[in-house]
Amino acid sequence: MSNAAPHIPTELDTARLRTLFIRMVIIEVVCAAVALFAFAGFAFGHVQPLLWVFVSALIAGFGGQIWFVMAWAKETRAKASHG
Repeated sequence: MSNAAPHIPTELDTARLRTLFIRMVIIEVVCAAVALFAFAGFAFGHVQPLLWVFVSALIAGFGGQIWFVMAWAKETRAKASHG
């Protein structure tokens, strides 16, 4: 196992990455809440259209994570190539 630390550019804008992370967490919390309520309505209230709301909330949550990873990669790649 290698003990080498990962290369993190010194000029990396950590404030920007922190705001991206906070936005992603907010998106995930909202999507999780919507998904839970939609699933509860579907399972216990037998409201069939809420199944699609549940699936859409899951897809939006995964989309939020993918957006965050892509933005993080873009930010670190741009800073690493200039350093």
